[in-house]
Amino acid sequence: MTADLALPPQALVAALPRYTFGAELGRGGFGVVYAARDPRLDRDVAVKHLPNRIAVDPQMRFRFGEEGRALARLNHPHIVTVHEYADEEVAVGELGVPEQVCALVLEYLSGGTLSQRFRRAGLTMEQSCAAMLAVLSAVQAAHDHGLLHRDIKPGNAMFDGRGAVKVTDFGLARVIGGETTLASRDGRFVIAGTPGYMSPEQAHGDHLDVRTDVYSATAMLYHLLAGRLPYPIDGGFQQFRLRQAAADPPPPGSGVPDTLARLLMSGLARDPDRRPATAERLAEGVAATAAGAFGPGWLERTGLPVRDISPAVRAALASAASGSVRRDESALSTRLITIIPGRLEEQLGAGIIDLDRASLVPVPELVGRSLGQGRSRGHRAGVAESPTRRLAVSAAVAALLVVLAALLWPSSRPAAATDAGTVAITLAGTPQPAVARVDLAEPVDIGGTATESGKLKVSLKLSAAGIPLGTATGDPVSLSAGKSWHALVAAPQLTRWMVGGAVHGQVTLDHLNGRTSSQDVTIEPTQAPLASAMGAGGVLAALFALAYLESIRRLLRNGDHPRSALVAAGFLGAVFGLGVWLAVATLSRHVPAVAAGLCCVLLGVTAAVTAALATRSPSHR
Repeated sequence: MTADLALPPQALVAALPRYTFGAELGRGGFGVVYAARDPRLDRDVAVKHLPNRIAVDPQMRFRFGEEGRALARLNHPHIVTVHEYADEEVAVGELGVPEQVCALVLEYLSGGTLSQRFRRAGLTMEQSCAAMLAVLSAVQAAHDHGLLHRDIKPGNAMFDGRGAVKVTDFGLARVIGGETTLASRDGRFVIAGTPGYMSPEQAHGDHLDVRTDVYSATAMLYHLLAGRLPYPIDGGFQQFRLRQAAADPPPPGSGVPDTLARLLMSGLARDPDRRPATAERLAEGVAATAAGAFGPGWLERTGLPVRDISPAVRAALASAASGSVRRDESALSTRLITIIPGRLEEQLGAGIIDLDRASLVPVPELVGRSLGQGRSRGHRAGVAESPTRRLAVSAAVAALLVVLAALLWPSSRPAAATDAGTVAITLAGTPQPAVARVDLAEPVDIGGTATESGKLKVSLKLSAAGIPLGTATGDPVSLSAGKSWHALVAAPQLTRWMVGGAVHGQVTLDHLNGRTSSQDVTIEPTQAPLASAMGAGGVLAALFALAYLESIRRLLRNGDHPRSALVAAGFLGAVFGLGVWLAVATLSRHVPAVAAGLCCVLLGVTAAVTAALATRSPSHR
């Protein structure tokens, strides 16, 4: 950092003349923090200054003031104290150019951030849970006063001189129910927050409520306990958002007690309705599961003071499970290496704001025995997840077999003439039985050589898998023994659009003397397969089933209506198999076979149901 950046601007100094300013302490997208001292009260303070490019916007200045006044009213032992607020126009420089100054004078926290302590000294699981209780107490107090924090993370939790955790940086705070996650910077509207800790609704710019802070706080505890973020942030913000939308986060690992792991997965549910309803409810869960995992007195052993504990949380702390044994592993410190890029925008792309100008990319620093335990945990986690992988592989194999069955199942062959020798039929000039390529948009030429004189009526019936597709008929034809004859039969307009690929045809000759003869033939329309209802309909049915299967997967991930969702998945799998069978048979110009269709339907049901089971959230499986 250069010297000119470390010094506060003249306008800020002029607006707060009673303070002696020191060096810059840190900066983010919504403010720069400077060290300062109040000689009147003989105390150190931190001054957060809103950059002039933002302060000139009256709306942003109004919000900044509202947040400052709201924070000043909180007066909570785990929220940074606001001493003073400045919002005035100050003339600076020799020319006296007016400049708008917005600043908050805050309590100075000398102990550094939770993130720094986590990386440098490490935290036991007990200490991580204690710090989380302090953070959740602060978050609940903010919610009770109508404020969302919207950027809960280890970098926004700091230690005061006596070791108490305090939540800081309400720069993204908004009145509950009044705003979404969109914030302005330099006239642009961007999604604000820190990737890795954002809730799904925050990452998509949707409406927020208290449960988005519940999600971020849970992501922070997950990070402290597992040594990694719930979703990696390598590849930028868009990749993070895609990963978050695609699947639930992986379990934190076997090193985390099962009860805590289940609580983490509940708090990280992508559907807000599946999370704890309030920060206090999450704190109750943390207190109860920690008491059961670490034994009575665990909070006192951490050495981290937690004040303003609600009666419900205090009752949960006293509910240590009978027979619980404190785990030796809980005393191990888990450390992180943090990669700090020069500018966050280079890693996450323009338009994403991180107030620490750094994004935590955790790499477990495990030495000696800890390294061996880390590998063992990863192995056990892989074993635990293997049923899900097996289900996913089974679904993929079944889906592949659907395509292969439709493509390789042998087509039915034309049957022999039912009245051989009555007439030698030719279709479009080709002797029968044979495969005839005809244009159904034009009348079809059917002919032969008569063995006796008389009259007959010619028809061509089309079908696929036993389903009638229409009949083409012609006018009666006069026959002379030993001479050739021809008849033109026209297919109905609807039949021309329905038939594609290859279908079964049956030429029938109705003699006026009462005798009937018929002969089977394979018909291949010259029209493009996808231009037919058979081809396009099969493709659309398969795509329709896949689209709705994705909706079913979302329901199952959240644990909603598991039984009915599985039944719906089976039905959609049948539609998928049917669509693939019809589309592949049409495109490959195979006559659809009933047995192949039944096989594809069964395989489609298998693929859909196993894929749905593999998608279900571990907490609902």
